Amino acid sequence: MRALSSILKALRPAPPKPAPPRVAGLFAPPGPAAGWWQDDPAEQLRNYRSWVYAAVNAIAQEAARHRPVLYTNTGPAEPDQRPLPHTHPLARLLDRPNPWLTPWELWYLTVVYLELTGNCFWYVAPQTVGDTRLGTPGEIWVIPTPWVRVVPDPKEYVKAYRVTAPGAGAETFGPDEVVHLKYPNPLDPHYGLSPLQANALTVDAHTELMRSRCLTFQAGPRPGVVLQTDQTLTDQTVTRLEEKLRAKFAGRDNWHRPMVLEQGLKASPWTLTPAEMDFLDSARMTREEILAVFRVPPPITGIVDHVGLGANIWLGARVMFCEGTIQPKLDLVGQCLTRDLGRRYGPDTVIAFPDCSPRNQDQRRQDDELDARLGLRTFNEIRKSRGLTPYPDPRFDAPILPDELRGRGTEEKTRPQMTQTPAQIDADEDRAG
Repeated sequence: MRALSSILKALRPAPPKPAPPRVAGLFAPPGPAAGWWQDDPAEQLRNYRSWVYAAVNAIAQEAARHRPVLYTNTGPAEPDQRPLPHTHPLARLLDRPNPWLTPWELWYLTVVYLELTGNCFWYVAPQTVGDTRLGTPGEIWVIPTPWVRVVPDPKEYVKAYRVTAPGAGAETFGPDEVVHLKYPNPLDPHYGLSPLQANALTVDAHTELMRSRCLTFQAGPRPGVVLQTDQTLTDQTVTRLEEKLRAKFAGRDNWHRPMVLEQGLKASPWTLTPAEMDFLDSARMTREEILAVFRVPPPITGIVDHVGLGANIWLGARVMFCEGTIQPKLDLVGQCLTRDLGRRYGPDTVIAFPDCSPRNQDQRRQDDELDARLGLRTFNEIRKSRGLTPYPDPRFDAPILPDELRGRGTEEKTRPQMTQTPAQIDADEDRAG
């Protein structure tokens, strides 16, 4: 056995010798490689600044404005979707997540963690009555993503969640105690992939550009003029010339003074090379790449090139932003919460977000008016679809048919006499409420 080991060891190729320190230093980067933090959730959160902050903050603020719709789904048709009352335990839970967190903060933090780390973890504390734990949650707490580690399981997919808070020991929570929201990740089924991770190199490039600009201002401006001469100047002479120029021309009150030269000195302005000009333009390119990967139009972050068309640009940007960026994220969050939270209140309980596009609101009103005029839907059906209380008069539960399809006589007397459109009735109801 020893002989076989010796033979295999002799046949094994020798490991390459490490390069000398000086030679290796020529090829090794002076600091961490760009994008090294894309697998570190704590470092991902530290990149919540500059244009990353502008993009993620805009997404989170817009998403936090939209409240979910809760209903039970018993069939494919719209009348089969029955809204849950505001007194339902799930509605109360989302309206008051915990004593120190408002609903707006809950959705804002959820989206921020998703955009920066690709994951968001909710601890759904079980509701208790005395010493008895009930099956439904009583509070919702957002756990910082860097604290959580997923414990996989070959049968149950997820065995547990291990949470380690700074300065405290690790605690293990069961899968029913944590709701894990994540963006799909083709590389890892247990952890999400955020837009920030996918754009790590561009974010680092932009950070270095901003750091270079800051160091330039800290070190002082570049020289505005270059002095040239054919003579050989000693260090003492160069120092004396610099001190004279600084004393005579430094400050905003002396910049316009004429410069008188002697002994063959020639002055020429300092100009930037094309490469330096391209370096300055790179900041704009990285900004556009960051906004593009988060799918945030520049006007949403306050960048408007044509101020005269501000209203039209803002509306178009809002439509693109809501339909292409916000709505897909809300749909994903709603479906995940329906699976992991809504099903705890019944197999047909659904958590969903309505369409957030600004142009769909006017279209919905036009469709409601057309349906009411053609008798396709009753007024109370329209009100239920908007989450409003139906009218108590039973006549509003019957469709209003067109004149050519409606018989004369008793039907004319019993149908409700409507002098307002559904949109006007809806507006009156909102003002009254």
